[in-house]
Amino acid sequence: MAAISALTAWPSGAHRPAVRAPRASTGGCLHDSRTEPAASVAHAFAAPVGRAATRRACAFVFVANLPLLAEAYGQDFASAASLEIQRRLCANFVVSPSSDMARLRDDCFLLWHNEAFECAIFEGRAPGEFPRTMRRASRPIEALLAVLGAEPVRAGGIAALVQLHADWIDVCPPEQLGASEIELALWTAQPFPEAHETRADGWRQLYRADMDMAVRLSEATRGEELTFSWRPVVQPGSAATVLYREGRTRVASGRGEQGLLESDVFMPCLQRLGLTRAFDRTVMRHAVAALRMQPSAHIGVSISAQGVRVDHWWASLLAVLDKEPALASRLVIEIVDSAALPDFEAARDFCVQLQLRGCRIAIRDFGSGADNLAAVQACRPDIVKLDAALLRRAREGAFGRECLRDMLSLCSHLAPHVVVDGIERDDDLHIASQAGAQWMQGFGVRGAERHARIGSPVGGDAGGSAEAE
Repeated sequence: MAAISALTAWPSGAHRPAVRAPRASTGGCLHDSRTEPAASVAHAFAAPVGRAATRRACAFVFVANLPLLAEAYGQDFASAASLEIQRRLCANFVVSPSSDMARLRDDCFLLWHNEAFECAIFEGRAPGEFPRTMRRASRPIEALLAVLGAEPVRAGGIAALVQLHADWIDVCPPEQLGASEIELALWTAQPFPEAHETRADGWRQLYRADMDMAVRLSEATRGEELTFSWRPVVQPGSAATVLYREGRTRVASGRGEQGLLESDVFMPCLQRLGLTRAFDRTVMRHAVAALRMQPSAHIGVSISAQGVRVDHWWASLLAVLDKEPALASRLVIEIVDSAALPDFEAARDFCVQLQLRGCRIAIRDFGSGADNLAAVQACRPDIVKLDAALLRRAREGAFGRECLRDMLSLCSHLAPHVVVDGIERDDDLHIASQAGAQWMQGFGVRGAERHARIGSPVGGDAGGSAEAE
């Protein structure tokens, strides 16, 4: 994937050797801040009287799941995770630790503009003065998120991924930080807690099992072990007319086990952990690479509901789409589990921004939940894909077929294209056609490929096929 990295300036994840020089308590690379309250940090940062400091662009990095790591694996592991994030910051984004970085707490760091953290375009501006798109989606913050979270943290035989939150923040220079500024920075950096978050019986076991799956997926991503299962969306009676080909991700089971893990298995684990963003970004990078390899192909890839917002994770993607509108016009972004969208306004803005750049938006599994309709109204998609359960129900009798017809009729008012998903056998083709299906998809459709290496040419029909606009 060297080509895409070079064109998009996405970080490769390579680390410089860690800086291990002795540090003052203000930003030491390896000191333990548990013995150091915020007030002592403020004292160390007290500015000399009468000395004015130039404003420097500053970002915060917040380790959002550190309390959960402490609860699941113990405080020693959580402290080791904090120190590892600090080491990665020093190794990749800091020139002078005493003036470029501050550790406010185990879970919160500040990073100022320096030669290793280039953000000159933001110099001299408060975050509210940044251009709107740059304020919400900037490459320097994307680089922070990508590099700091590129690999699992390992300590004491435990491996886990960190959930990072980063953004710009308007604070004094490090030498002028006071206690009130530190408290404000901590308040700004911490995301709003999940209102529905509870601890059920067996929570720790489930969390560890989910994290094991997330670590396995991270290793597979770095080892290029992901594969796509290509599923063309075709017209009834004309399999050569393809709307686009959807790529669903799979990963080798690992640990000596045979077979592949479906996204239906590992994505719920990432969703429960709040760790879908890095995976969504990786899949989208490879989708762009696949589009470049096949200049005539139209492909679709899925992103989770957590990623349906314009933010720093998508900075490079937005830049690529701005630069290559022809590529954007061949990309379909499918939203999975739309009923779980956390913010309909943010979702609408995300879809509008992608559609303005030429992409098409698809809502998957419509009809599977009561909130699907609200998601469709918010996202205003180009494509609605019906839940496969509707077709399975239509196999059982007249009532199911009537429901399928009614759903197709309803969706024709919600999106220009409606897809009946779940085609597995010949009679499914007949049922979907009789119900008035405009497009169909499933392993029963000719040209559906079981496996393909991610980023490989988008295949299907040896003789080629017409791509519908």
